[in-house]
Amino acid sequence: LSELGSESAKIKAMGIMDKLSTDKTVKVLNILEKNIQDGSKLSTLLNHNNDTEDEERLWRDLIMERVTKSADACLTAINIMTSPNMPKAVYIEDVIERVIQYTKFHLQNTLYPQYDPVYRVDPHGGGVLSSKAKRAKCSTHKQRV
Repeated sequence: LSELGSESAKIKAMGIMDKLSTDKTVKVLNILEKNIQDGSKLSTLLNHNNDTEDEERLWRDLIMERVTKSADACLTAINIMTSPNMPKAVYIEDVIERVIQYTKFHLQNTLYPQYDPVYRVDPHGGGVLSSKAKRAKCSTHKQRV
């Protein structure tokens, strides 16, 4: 999928994406939609207290592989749909919704919690804290992932 994403960017830059068969392009987009769906609800912020370090690393690697695969599928779908002069059949609503769903989920559950403690969920259920209290209480440690 990574290679497909880079090739779709090249084809888009050349401006020849509209020369491809519409039927095949729609089939590719439908397959990409399934790949996007696979990683659109996976959280990369794991915290398995009873797992060993190796098990947690293996789980994280598996989840990151699926999330990355979905990101590549999103990028490829967006490259195809934003190419100039594409036929209307290519603008599939389900694919657009999946890309939005993937982006929204990972912004709210992966990216924002890494950099702003207001978005973090306390795994111990420590009660409701104000946003200022969360920021004050939080350390600046960020996960490398």
